[in-house]
Amino acid sequence: MLAGGLDAWLSSGLPAVEVDFGVQPDVARGTVADRNVASDSGVAHANAFLPSLVEHYVERSDLPLRRELTVLFVDIADSTPLIVQREPEAALALVQRFMEAVTEVALSFCGDVKDYEGDGAMLYFESVTEGVQAAFAIRERIAVQPADDVRLHARLSLDVGSVVIGIIGSPMRRSVALIGPSINRAARMLKEIPPDGIIATHAVVDRLNAETPRLAGRFAPLDAPLVLKGFEQEVVNAYSARD
Repeated sequence: MLAGGLDAWLSSGLPAVEVDFGVQPDVARGTVADRNVASDSGVAHANAFLPSLVEHYVERSDLPLRRELTVLFVDIADSTPLIVQREPEAALALVQRFMEAVTEVALSFCGDVKDYEGDGAMLYFESVTEGVQAAFAIRERIAVQPADDVRLHARLSLDVGSVVIGIIGSPMRRSVALIGPSINRAARMLKEIPPDGIIATHAVVDRLNAETPRLAGRFAPLDAPLVLKGFEQEVVNAYSARD
């Protein structure tokens, strides 16, 4: 995992190569003012592929360990009728088209996919700014995806916080788990927004105000705190994307 995200990579003078995933730069990568990043080679943005969680952590001897991560949940809004009204092969192709776009955009922002499940995915990022930019880019990428007979809509939710990373399973079958309240909170918030909606916790927007104020300005507070299952004793102040 790249500590500090892509900004840290570029500021260290490491090599970078532009990769075109078919997404418009101002959509997929944010504005220049948002990123304010440039390398000595003049490349304003690069695609840095990260090792997967399993590849990076499964052989480590210092697990479990605690890291601060930004988590992004995304799924296909109103997916049940889209899937059950199609043959399984057609439904799989629909989900694959969605997940291919999600994955490519996540990787282009130095993020990675923790899990695919059904019609949704959990992504993680070292950088809050890159996680939020990825959310907007995924929404825009899905909006311009070619569709034969259906227009897909994404829902996206973000939180940031301390996460414990550790191995689960047995030597015969094991994986890496991310455990922390921010993960559960973001997963619950995903159900609180309409199609094409992006929702973020106060912690995310507060961090954006410090790092990339222009990006923070794209969010507005919800009218009332959320009451989430499992978080009944907590005031969950959330923000939704203005556009």
